Amino acid sequence: MPSLSLRQERKSRRDLIVKHAAASFYERGFDRTTVRDIADRVGITSGSIFYHFESKEELLAWVIREGLKLGHETAERALLGQNTAIGQYQALIRGHLEALHRHGYAHKVSVREWDRLTDAARRELKQINNRYRERWLLILGALRDEGILRSDPETTRRMLIASLNWTLHYRDVDLTDLGDLALMIGASGLNMSVPQLSVSLKSTGRR
Repeated sequence: MPSLSLRQERKSRRDLIVKHAAASFYERGFDRTTVRDIADRVGITSGSIFYHFESKEELLAWVIREGLKLGHETAERALLGQNTAIGQYQALIRGHLEALHRHGYAHKVSVREWDRLTDAARRELKQINNRYRERWLLILGALRDEGILRSDPETTRRMLIASLNWTLHYRDVDLTDLGDLALMIGASGLNMSVPQLSVSLKSTGRR
Protein backbone atom coordinates (compact mmCIF):
# COMPACT_ATOMS: atom_id res chain seq x y z
CA MET A 1 0.00 0.00 0.00
CA PRO A 2 1.37 3.48 -0.87
CA SER A 3 2.54 5.56 2.06
CA LEU A 4 0.35 8.37 3.41
CA SER A 5 2.64 11.03 1.98
CA LEU A 6 2.55 9.39 -1.47
CA ARG A 7 -1.25 9.16 -1.39
CA GLN A 8 -1.46 12.83 -0.41
CA GLU A 9 0.92 13.77 -3.21
CA ARG A 10 -1.20 11.86 -5.73
CA LYS A 11 -4.38 13.53 -4.49
CA SER A 12 -2.75 16.96 -4.67
CA ARG A 13 -1.63 16.32 -8.26
CA ARG A 14 -5.03 14.94 -9.21
CA ASP A 15 -6.79 17.96 -7.70
CA LEU A 16 -4.46 20.27 -9.64
CA ILE A 17 -5.23 18.46 -12.89
CA VAL A 18 -8.98 18.72 -12.21
CA LYS A 19 -8.66 22.44 -11.48
CA HIS A 20 -6.81 23.19 -14.71
CA ALA A 21 -9.03 20.86 -16.73
CA ALA A 22 -12.07 22.79 -15.49
CA ALA A 23 -10.55 26.05 -16.71
CA SER A 24 -9.67 24.53 -20.10
CA PHE A 25 -13.09 22.91 -20.59
CA TYR A 26 -14.81 26.18 -19.74
CA GLU A 27 -12.62 28.41 -21.89
CA ARG A 28 -12.27 26.13 -24.94
CA GLY A 29 -15.11 23.67 -24.56
CA PHE A 30 -14.76 19.94 -23.93
CA ASP A 31 -14.48 18.94 -27.59
CA ARG A 32 -11.81 21.51 -28.45
CA THR A 33 -9.69 20.87 -25.37
CA THR A 34 -6.95 18.27 -25.74
CA VAL A 35 -5.16 16.35 -23.03
CA ARG A 36 -2.01 18.18 -24.11
CA ASP A 37 -3.74 21.54 -23.47
CA ILE A 38 -4.46 20.48 -19.91
CA ALA A 39 -1.01 18.99 -19.37
CA ASP A 40 0.63 22.21 -20.55
CA ARG A 41 -1.39 24.24 -18.05
CA VAL A 42 -0.42 21.90 -15.22
CA GLY A 43 3.22 21.70 -16.33
CA ILE A 44 3.35 17.92 -16.84
CA THR A 45 3.47 15.53 -19.78
CA SER A 46 0.28 14.30 -21.45
CA GLY A 47 1.06 10.77 -20.36
CA SER A 48 1.13 11.81 -16.71
CA ILE A 49 -2.56 12.68 -16.86
CA PHE A 50 -3.42 9.10 -17.81
CA TYR A 51 -1.70 7.94 -14.62
CA HIS A 52 -4.59 9.59 -12.76
CA PHE A 53 -7.45 9.37 -15.28
CA GLU A 54 -8.24 6.73 -17.89
CA SER A 55 -9.56 9.21 -20.45
CA LYS A 56 -10.57 12.80 -21.09
CA GLU A 57 -14.17 11.70 -20.52
CA GLU A 58 -13.32 10.41 -17.04
CA LEU A 59 -11.55 13.69 -16.30
CA LEU A 60 -14.68 15.59 -17.33
CA ALA A 61 -16.72 13.47 -14.91
CA TRP A 62 -14.30 14.40 -12.12
CA VAL A 63 -14.60 18.09 -12.98
CA ILE A 64 -18.39 17.96 -12.98
CA ARG A 65 -18.40 15.96 -9.74
CA GLU A 66 -16.33 18.73 -8.17
CA GLY A 67 -18.72 21.32 -9.62
CA LEU A 68 -21.75 19.61 -8.11
CA LYS A 69 -19.97 19.20 -4.79
CA LEU A 70 -19.07 22.88 -4.81
CA GLY A 71 -22.69 23.79 -5.56
CA HIS A 72 -23.94 21.75 -2.60
CA GLU A 73 -21.32 23.12 -0.22
CA THR A 74 -21.98 26.72 -1.28
CA ALA A 75 -25.72 26.22 -0.82
CA GLU A 76 -25.24 24.73 2.65
CA ARG A 77 -23.07 27.66 3.71
CA ALA A 78 -25.62 30.13 2.36
CA LEU A 79 -28.40 28.43 4.33
CA LEU A 80 -26.62 28.69 7.68
CA GLY A 81 -28.66 30.80 10.06
CA GLN A 82 -31.65 30.96 7.72
CA ASN A 83 -34.74 29.78 9.62
CA THR A 84 -37.57 30.96 7.37
CA ALA A 85 -38.65 29.55 4.03
CA ILE A 86 -38.28 32.86 2.20
CA GLY A 87 -34.84 33.45 3.71
CA GLN A 88 -33.76 29.96 2.68
CA TYR A 89 -35.18 30.52 -0.79
CA GLN A 90 -33.17 33.69 -1.28
CA ALA A 91 -30.06 32.07 0.21
CA LEU A 92 -30.26 29.22 -2.32
CA ILE A 93 -30.46 31.69 -5.19
CA ARG A 94 -27.51 33.70 -3.88
CA GLY A 95 -25.54 30.51 -3.22
CA HIS A 96 -26.11 29.24 -6.75
CA LEU A 97 -24.84 32.52 -8.19
CA GLU A 98 -21.82 32.45 -5.88
CA ALA A 99 -20.94 28.90 -6.98
CA LEU A 100 -21.18 29.90 -10.64
CA HIS A 101 -19.36 33.19 -10.56
CA ARG A 102 -17.09 33.36 -7.51
CA HIS A 103 -15.62 29.87 -7.13
CA GLY A 104 -13.65 28.88 -10.21
CA TYR A 105 -14.80 26.95 -13.26
CA ALA A 106 -15.98 23.50 -12.12
CA HIS A 107 -19.60 24.49 -11.47
CA LYS A 108 -19.74 26.36 -14.77
CA VAL A 109 -18.50 23.27 -16.58
CA SER A 110 -21.14 21.14 -14.84
CA VAL A 111 -23.76 23.39 -16.45
CA ARG A 112 -22.22 23.68 -19.90
CA GLU A 113 -20.83 20.21 -20.52
CA TRP A 114 -23.32 17.89 -18.81
CA ASP A 115 -24.41 16.41 -22.12
CA ARG A 116 -20.82 15.40 -22.93
CA LEU A 117 -20.72 12.91 -20.04
CA THR A 118 -20.88 9.19 -20.72
CA ASP A 119 -24.19 7.52 -19.87
CA ALA A 120 -22.64 5.77 -16.86
CA ALA A 121 -21.17 9.00 -15.48
CA ARG A 122 -24.44 10.84 -16.02
CA ARG A 123 -26.36 8.21 -14.04
CA GLU A 124 -23.89 8.40 -11.16
CA LEU A 125 -23.76 12.18 -11.02
CA LYS A 126 -27.51 12.55 -11.40
CA GLN A 127 -27.86 10.93 -7.98
CA ILE A 128 -25.67 13.67 -6.51
CA ASN A 129 -27.61 16.34 -8.39
CA ASN A 130 -30.91 14.97 -7.08
CA ARG A 131 -29.95 15.99 -3.53
CA TYR A 132 -29.75 19.59 -4.69
CA ARG A 133 -33.10 19.26 -6.44
CA GLU A 134 -34.68 17.88 -3.27
CA ARG A 135 -33.33 20.84 -1.26
CA TRP A 136 -34.98 23.26 -3.66
CA LEU A 137 -38.29 21.40 -3.64
CA LEU A 138 -38.37 21.28 0.16
CA ILE A 139 -38.00 25.05 0.41
CA LEU A 140 -40.34 25.83 -2.49
CA GLY A 141 -42.92 23.46 -1.00
CA ALA A 142 -42.74 25.38 2.28
CA LEU A 143 -43.26 28.65 0.42
CA ARG A 144 -46.32 27.20 -1.29
CA ASP A 145 -47.70 26.01 2.05
CA GLU A 146 -47.28 29.55 3.39
CA GLY A 147 -49.12 31.00 0.38
CA ILE A 148 -46.06 32.90 -0.83
CA LEU A 149 -45.54 30.68 -3.87
CA ARG A 150 -48.65 30.22 -5.98
CA SER A 151 -47.24 27.99 -8.71
CA ASP A 152 -46.02 24.39 -8.88
CA PRO A 153 -42.71 23.97 -6.96
CA GLU A 154 -41.07 21.75 -9.60
CA THR A 155 -42.00 24.10 -12.45
CA THR A 156 -40.71 27.04 -10.42
CA ARG A 157 -37.48 25.20 -9.61
CA ARG A 158 -36.82 24.46 -13.27
CA MET A 159 -37.49 28.08 -14.24
CA LEU A 160 -35.21 29.40 -11.51
CA ILE A 161 -32.34 27.01 -12.26
CA ALA A 162 -32.56 27.85 -15.95
CA SER A 163 -32.51 31.58 -15.15
CA LEU A 164 -29.58 31.21 -12.77
CA ASN A 165 -27.55 29.12 -15.19
CA TRP A 166 -28.26 31.55 -18.01
CA THR A 167 -26.26 34.17 -16.09
CA LEU A 168 -23.18 32.44 -17.52
CA HIS A 169 -23.99 34.49 -20.63
CA TYR A 170 -24.20 37.80 -18.76
CA ARG A 171 -21.61 40.53 -19.16
CA ASP A 172 -19.16 41.00 -16.31
CA VAL A 173 -20.68 44.39 -15.53
CA ASP A 174 -24.03 42.68 -14.85
CA LEU A 175 -22.39 40.37 -12.30
CA THR A 176 -20.75 43.02 -10.14
CA ASP A 177 -23.38 42.84 -7.39
CA LEU A 178 -24.65 39.27 -7.04
CA GLY A 179 -26.87 40.33 -4.15
CA ASP A 180 -28.90 42.65 -6.35
CA LEU A 181 -29.00 40.08 -9.14
CA ALA A 182 -30.21 37.43 -6.67
CA LEU A 183 -33.00 39.75 -5.55
CA MET A 184 -34.16 40.33 -9.12
CA ILE A 185 -34.22 36.62 -9.91
CA GLY A 186 -35.81 35.76 -6.57
CA ALA A 187 -38.55 38.35 -7.03
CA SER A 188 -39.34 37.03 -10.51
CA GLY A 189 -39.61 33.49 -9.17
CA LEU A 190 -42.26 34.56 -6.67
CA ASN A 191 -44.03 36.99 -9.04
CA MET A 192 -43.08 39.89 -6.77
CA SER A 193 -41.38 43.20 -7.30
CA VAL A 194 -37.87 43.59 -5.88
CA PRO A 195 -39.14 46.04 -3.21
CA GLN A 196 -41.83 43.55 -2.15
CA LEU A 197 -39.28 40.76 -1.77
CA SER A 198 -36.90 43.06 0.10
CA VAL A 199 -39.64 43.98 2.58
CA SER A 200 -40.53 40.30 3.08
CA LEU A 201 -36.90 39.42 3.74
CA LYS A 202 -36.37 42.34 6.12
CA SER A 203 -39.47 41.41 8.08
CA THR A 204 -37.88 38.04 8.77
CA GLY A 205 -34.51 39.64 9.51
CA ARG A 206 -32.79 38.06 6.47
CA ARG A 207 -31.65 39.14 3.03
